[in-house]
Formats: sequence, structure tokens, C-alpha cells
Amino acid sequence: MPKPVTPVRRLDWPALGLGLLALLCTPWRILADGYLPPDDALRHAAFAVGHRSWDQILVGRPEALFDQSPGWHALLRGLHQVLGWDARALVGFEVAALLALFLVAGLPWVRRWESWALSLVLLFLADPSLLKRVALGRPFLVTAAFALCVLGSTRLSTARPRRSWLHLGWLLGAALCTWVHGSWYLLLLLPLTLAVVGRLAEALRLACCILAGAVLGALLTGHPLTFLAGQWLHMATALGGAPVRGLAMELAPGAQALLPLVLAALLGLLNRGRLRAPWLDAALALGVLGWFLGHVLVWRFFLDWGFPALALWMAWQVDDLLDDLLAAGGKRLPLALLASALFTLTTTANLSGRWNLDVTTRALDASWPAQARLLPDPGGILYANSMTVFYGTFFKNPDGPWRYVLGYEPALMTPADFQVYQASLAVNAPFSALAPWIARMTPQDRLLLAGNPTVAPNLPALTWTHVAPDQWVGRKP
Repeated sequence: MPKPVTPVRRLDWPALGLGLLALLCTPWRILADGYLPPDDALRHAAFAVGHRSWDQILVGRPEALFDQSPGWHALLRGLHQVLGWDARALVGFEVAALLALFLVAGLPWVRRWESWALSLVLLFLADPSLLKRVALGRPFLVTAAFALCVLGSTRLSTARPRRSWLHLGWLLGAALCTWVHGSWYLLLLLPLTLAVVGRLAEALRLACCILAGAVLGALLTGHPLTFLAGQWLHMATALGGAPVRGLAMELAPGAQALLPLVLAALLGLLNRGRLRAPWLDAALALGVLGWFLGHVLVWRFFLDWGFPALALWMAWQVDDLLDDLLAAGGKRLPLALLASALFTLTTTANLSGRWNLDVTTRALDASWPAQARLLPDPGGILYANSMTVFYGTFFKNPDGPWRYVLGYEPALMTPADFQVYQASLAVNAPFSALAPWIARMTPQDRLLLAGNPTVAPNLPALTWTHVAPDQWVGRKP
């Protein structure tokens, strides 16, 4: 079992203030470059300011069209109604609040904030996609923060192994994650990891707290059985034999870089004098397990679970190394300045324009008369084989009186529509793969495709209009 640690020895207020400034100002600096996430944060904000349910927005399987993040939408809707924030302001809140939550969630479990910051810097440099992931403004970061708190709390030094306040925190945290994010079944990865490292009694207590919390979170939705069962059935449908090309990117296996694990191993070697039985550390076990499952099954196992756990374990190793550095005569304030500078430069540097991203600039806006005629008529359907079309168009038109055949996840589609969608994604697939959709289209519907900016798609059954820069909108005469 790993050596228990006490999270904080003493507070060095100048260094701590510098750290909080670096961590909390990073989200706002990213937003200052005009950044908008390309996916779910847009549809969460649009859903909050709109007045329609998912079955009025999407064409899909009826049993799947329920609100999977009711708590998050309730918060955003409250901000919209009380403060008058529009969809763009809500997206800024999502990015800033959730990124700040993740960055701060690791602080209580390290002795110095520099350890947590430097650990994140190493992982962000090793795999830049990790930084972009935590800047997506999606409520899975609430679950990631909860995982950090659970892993950190299991290392607290105490003479009382059964602490009621800790169990209450686990229960309430699981309820919040279930209500805000959903995917309650994934929370069981935490007790599973404790069981893997031999801490069976603690794993059982944590599992009971999580299951009770999941029920409590589901009760907050007003339809607990439908919510809990629907989440599970949705996951089974999303992964149930669908071809990789038909899955959302994060639900497919990922080509994980080995560098994060190599960095963790190097830190372990540097700290080998203090390291005791690393294979019994739950954080390291979850980091490695998440990497493996992300490589062979679903990328999200590493992005949402393995990465936060590995970052926390690496921070503990950096903590010990900084002990040696300061004991040898190093000064805390210069160390804090260096860590602050490295973290700020790593996270806010606008490499390759990553913080200038805004997919909504290409979306059609029904408030513009010239673009309104290119969108479906009331009661119509917008057909497209790219989820980007849904995110941008729904964000610009949260109350647009039409539905989308492809929404925020292909698993929501009807089986027939999903077959058309996956056929259209095949290598060198001709436009004729979309023939079943075109046969169903009415004059109220539209088909939006990317293609050659100078030549319309070879689908003569539709009348085509070019919309900049490389998109075409087709309609039946």
C-alpha cells in the first residue's frame, strides 16, 4: 500500500497566490483569442437558451432522445434566465468554469501547487490533445474532478479508516456527476481500480457510495429509472458492434502515444528512493489501465480517466523531488515563478491557431434573410453527414423549427439513417451513398454537404446552392 501523505504542510501565501493566478487566469486567456469549442459545449448552450426537447430537435431512436445532462442544462438555463447570458456567453462560462474546476481539483492532494502544475505541463507537452480535451467546456470535467478527489482522498493519512464525512462526500460527488454528466456506470472504474490494487474493503465502500449517489442523482431528474436505464442502453447501442468509422471520434480506439507513460516511468525512477510498491497505488493503476483501455477499446478511457489519474500520480512524484530540491537550499518563490511561467506559456500559447477555433463562423443563420431560405422550412429536416453541421447550425439557431438527422452522436440515429451515414463515410464513397436520404426528402428539407467549391455535388435530383467556402445546400425543386 502506498505511503500515506498529508496534502498540505503549511501555506506559503505568496507562492500559493501566484499559483492560483496562473491556474485560474489560463481559461480566460484562452477565451480572449476568440476560442469556441467545436462540439458539445455549443449544443449544451443552445439547448439551454432554446425551448425545445431533444425529440423536437433530432430525428433518431425515440428511446435515446432524452436529456443526458439535465443538471448541466439546468445550471446553464438558470444563468440564461437570471443573468441574460446568450449562447456565446454560456459557452465561455462552460470553458472557463470547467477548466478552472479541473485545474483546481488537483491542488488539495499535493503539498505544493507547483507539483500539480509541472505534472500537467509535462503531459500537455507529451500529448497536446490532452490540453485541448480539458478546454472543451464539457461536463465530463466534473467527473474528472471527482475522480481526482477520490484518488487523492484515498492517500490521506488518518487513524480512522471509516470516515463518515468522506463517504458522504463520495456519495454526493457521485450524485452530482450523475445529474450533471450522466454515464454513471463509468464511476465504478474507481472502486474497480481500488480492488485491482488489493484494497477490497475500501473498494466495496466506495462502490456502495457511488451506486447510492447514482440513484440520488437520477432522482433529481424526475424519471430515475428511465434515466439510469437509458444511459446504459445508450452506451450499449453506441458501442454495440458499430464500425469504427461510424463512431464519434472519442468512442473509437485511440492511437495513444507512449510518451505519457514514459514520463511517468522516468519520474518514478528519479524518485525510486521514496517510491514504495507503485503497483499498489490506485492512481497509477487507473492511469495505466485507462491508457490500455483507451488504446484497445475506447479513447475516452484514457482522456477522461487515465490522464487525470496519471497526472495526479506524477504530481506526487514531483512533490517528493521538490522536497529534495528545497532541502538542498532551493527557494520557494523562484520555483513558483518558474512553474507559473512554464504553465502559462504551455497552456496559452496559440500554437497552429488552436485557440482561434470557431466552427460557428461557417454555420447558416436563419436571422439573415439570405441564409434563411437555405435552411429547412418549418417542420423540415436538415440532412448532413458531418456532426460539425449540427453543432454550428444548432448553436446559431437554437429554436430553428426543423430537425437534424445527425446530431451530437451517431448512436442516436435510427438504424436506417445510421447505415446511410456510415456508407457515406467509406473511403472514396460517392455521393450516391446518400440516395436513401434524397429519396425521403421533401421540399421542406435540405441536404448540406462539403465538396468542391467550383462544382456542385453530382446529385441532379436536387437543386444546389453554394455557401462559402466549400459547402453546398441541396433542396428538392
